[in-house]
This record gives sequence, C-alpha cells and structure tokens, in this order.
Amino acid sequence: MKLLYRMAAKKTRSKKLALIELTGNKVLVRSQSELDRLFQKGFGERKGRELVLDLNEALFLLERERLKIEKAGKAVSARQLLLLAEKLEPHFYKKFVVYCDFREKGFVIKTGFKFGFDFRVYPRGKKPGEAHSQFVVDVKTQNEKLSMPQLSRMVRLSQNLHTVCLQAVVDSENEINYYSLARLVL
Repeated sequence: MKLLYRMAAKKTRSKKLALIELTGNKVLVRSQSELDRLFQKGFGERKGRELVLDLNEALFLLERERLKIEKAGKAVSARQLLLLAEKLEPHFYKKFVVYCDFREKGFVIKTGFKFGFDFRVYPRGKKPGEAHSQFVVDVKTQNEKLSMPQLSRMVRLSQNLHTVCLQAVVDSENEINYYSLARLVL
C-alpha cells in the first residue's frame, strides 16, 4: 500500500490547531470555534454540541494539517488513521483518492451508504441543506467487475434520487476515470 500521495508536499502552518478526538470510526469535534469553521466549509454532521467527521473528512483535514487528532491522549498521524480506516472499510484508500479529487475541485462530498453508493456530491460551493445532491458516486478499482444487474440498480437508484450516477474507476497509479451512467429512452 502506497503512503498518501500528498503527504510529501506538506506545508507547515504556524497557527495553533485544535485537538480532535478519534472514537471508533468517527472523529468528534467539540471546540465550538473549530466546529463552526469546519461546518461552514461543508465538513461533518452536527450532533448536538459536537461535529462528527467521517474518516475521509478527518484524514483529508489531518493530511492538510487543518486539525490534530488524538486517541486516548496520544496524537494520531495520517498514516495511523489511514491504516485504521483500511481495517474498517475495504478499499478505503481508493475511495479516499476520489474523495480528495472532488474536495479539491470545490465540491462538498458526503458518504452515500444510505443511498446505496459510496458518496453523494453537492454542487460546487453548496452544502447539504442548501442544495440537493448533484451526483452519486460508486468507486471501483480497475480490476473490479460490475454485472448488468448492478449497473441497472445504480442507474435506477440515481434516477429515483434525481442525481447523476458516476462510476469512478481508480487505476493502479491512483488516476481516476469517471463514467456517467444513465438510461436512454428511445
């Protein structure tokens, strides 16, 4: 497994970073100033007085030195978080590559598990609650195969959600090809 492709290009930031707590497969932000700052940028989900980040969001922010994460009082590195995420979720790194690609292009991207996809993506510059999902994304590696019933299900689900279905295929060099899937009506 390659180490994160962006870690070599780290820049040191001088501002003080809030410490965030890792619990299971979620990261909890309790600092009100950090909570507000991250939520305004489309990260996490508010749960009372906490902001809950999924592992993609947490690793993205940790890798870019936007926060520090602790577990049981010890700092968690990006590599440690990646290894934990790989244990909890199959093909996490490939999904993370797609997550980063959308985030870097200015999209807010959230998990799409309850919709039957890996991700749901909001229009550029919009957050959940401000706009409806623009895309639903299923991530596969170049060696994975999809059956026709799987493709049909994805297209049907995306049409029911009024979104565009994207199939993201990540190759062995972490390059991503996106394919839009739709039903043609003749």
